[in-house]
Amino acid sequence: MNADQNNQPLYDLSMIQTMSGGDEAFMGKMIKLFIETVPQNVKELLAATDTENWQQVSKLAHKLKSTVDSMGIKSIRDDIRQVESDAKENRNLNSIPSTVQKINSVIHDCVEQLRTRI
Repeated sequence: MNADQNNQPLYDLSMIQTMSGGDEAFMGKMIKLFIETVPQNVKELLAATDTENWQQVSKLAHKLKSTVDSMGIKSIRDDIRQVESDAKENRNLNSIPSTVQKINSVIHDCVEQLRTRI
């Protein structure tokens, strides 16, 4: 799914708007923080997946979960939870790499969309 085809944002900032109380500067900081930190977290998730370090995959997915929720990235909300629990429980391990690739792709597209916003 390519978000640019229908120009629909992959994110929903309503939770951050609520947290900020309408403070645009706060929202800008949150968006910048997302752009600066989340791609690195996803890179670590990809590396841990490549080396089949499932304990680390679970930890990194857990770390990303709240960010995905607060940024309203609904398309991977369930995926991140699935990766976290499957890696933690050592089950469905063969499905984790493709799900992590999907998460990576959506986060990448989301970062690109957010860059145009700030």
